[in-house]
Amino acid sequence: MVVRLDHLVILVQDLERAVEDYGRLGFGVTPGGEHADGLTRNALVPFRDGTYLELVAFIDPEDGRDNLWGWRGFLPHGGLVDYCAASDGLGEDVGRLRGLGFEVDGPHDGGRRLPGGGEIRWRSASIGQDGRVLPFLIEDVTPRERRVPGGPAADHPNGAAGILRLEVTAPDPREAAERLAALTGTSSEPPKLGACELFLVAREGEQRAGPAAVRLSALAPGTAGGLDPGLAHGVRFALAPHAES
Repeated sequence: MVVRLDHLVILVQDLERAVEDYGRLGFGVTPGGEHADGLTRNALVPFRDGTYLELVAFIDPEDGRDNLWGWRGFLPHGGLVDYCAASDGLGEDVGRLRGLGFEVDGPHDGGRRLPGGGEIRWRSASIGQDGRVLPFLIEDVTPRERRVPGGPAADHPNGAAGILRLEVTAPDPREAAERLAALTGTSSEPPKLGACELFLVAREGEQRAGPAAVRLSALAPGTAGGLDPGLAHGVRFALAPHAES
């Protein structure tokens, strides 16, 4: 079953600069490593609620090969390009979704080489037809705590503690809500992935469909407000007092 929001994918051109900029925004950033396909590497901003932000960049900007999810197509602008939901039974979820008429690619094997050595593994699947209105799915093979650091790594100077709400643009928000309900097997309004609300809005003009803006929970009310989208590499973040969650 699809159980919760796992992470948000933020594509950047220069990973080192992005790490510095997110540090200036008050986030603690943890080195991630290089993906097993040899095309991308990442850094993570983990939160207390178990979700995280993935800052990801292509290793060779001149290499025309794309990764499994087609992120290269979002360069040079990058930004918030995708989101991921955790499954506790990916094979069963893929079969269930195909039975409901979804176009599903996968499961595929994936992994990442950690900076200190060692390797983590997972399986993933993507859902077609809706661009990035629907999340891709992930199931850990190695223990999740090796992929997503916790403890002090999840404490941030700006007080961010988790992802409260994700705004998603869609050609037809009502239809997207129905498909998300089928994906999660729930009928909540608004749709939810775990504790994260999915706020569906109509796509305007040439705007791409998919994740568009993020509301984070803040432990300290004084830290509430918007974050500089320039330092966030185009992502629209807002911090909300923790009591709102």
